[in-house]
Amino acid sequence: MKIIVIGLNWLGDIIMSLPALVAASQAGETHVVTRPHLAEVYSLFELPLHVHAIATNAWPHEVFKQLRPLRRLAAERAIVLPDSLRAAMLAKACGTTGSIGYAAQWRSLFLDRALAKPVEFTKMHEADLHYDLCREAGLSNEMTRPTLKKYGCSDTEFADLAAKLGLPARYLVMAPGAAFGAAKRWPPALFAALADLVAANMKLPIVITASASEQTIVDEICGNSRASLISAAGRTSLRELGCLLSRAEALVANDSGTMHLAALYQTPTVVPVGPTDMIRTGPLNPNFAAVTASGVCPIAPCRQRTCPRHDHACMLAIPPEAVYAELVRLTGGSDAA
Repeated sequence: MKIIVIGLNWLGDIIMSLPALVAASQAGETHVVTRPHLAEVYSLFELPLHVHAIATNAWPHEVFKQLRPLRRLAAERAIVLPDSLRAAMLAKACGTTGSIGYAAQWRSLFLDRALAKPVEFTKMHEADLHYDLCREAGLSNEMTRPTLKKYGCSDTEFADLAAKLGLPARYLVMAPGAAFGAAKRWPPALFAALADLVAANMKLPIVITASASEQTIVDEICGNSRASLISAAGRTSLRELGCLLSRAEALVANDSGTMHLAALYQTPTVVPVGPTDMIRTGPLNPNFAAVTASGVCPIAPCRQRTCPRHDHACMLAIPPEAVYAELVRLTGGSDAA
């Protein structure tokens, strides 16, 4: 069987779709349609996937031209993971007569099967919704989604990265950015205070990772902390970031792609959480803890990319001591704070 998967558009979302990709790849020859800047993500999964990097936001005739190899496949199934109308149209343009996705935005005009989401889908994890599409398409008979295996990186890869960044043998990683929106970001001053707690009690150097566009956040943390900090901002590829996380003692991150990436390596991860509904989009990581400030904001989790109240109360009320306590619990580190 030949299967086409229309992939998702954010790093974290793609990792949450991994159980569905595992099921599809076990059922047949699986081809994934993704945007060029996301193609590298799929290379981390160690699955026999055929990845087609297609600029789906180009002019329609250009997109149609790029889809010719997929039309020649005559695939029997197409799993449409995004809820957008564009994604359903892509599946139709791939020429399959067995496309399946969730009903929304007039998608039934382009999908062969448009499924209504479960009545209580807002209480389900996104990974379960993706996996259920594979089950409904006949790609798996298992009722529950497969758990993720623990990934890693080779000693050679890590040695190269350690030389590049000047990494010590043991370290903790902080990821203070969040591409989706400012509402998800714990303030840099609180990251700096946490860094001081870690340095004083766990005796660990700290590597700060962020995109090049988030350099000002990293600078603010470095300017307010007395800890030993190594900046990796804008200095790692996605694969190198995964390697960095795979050998870390722990990660403290905002709700972000980095948080989800750490799930591949089961890195102990602590996340200050405000607007995010972790029931739906928490990481697939058995070594994960969320820290919230309950009762501070009546509309939390609002799931908005900018704070509707403009006061960021749900994030500002999370103290560094609470995040540090979860680090100690997950890692067995010093609790001298």
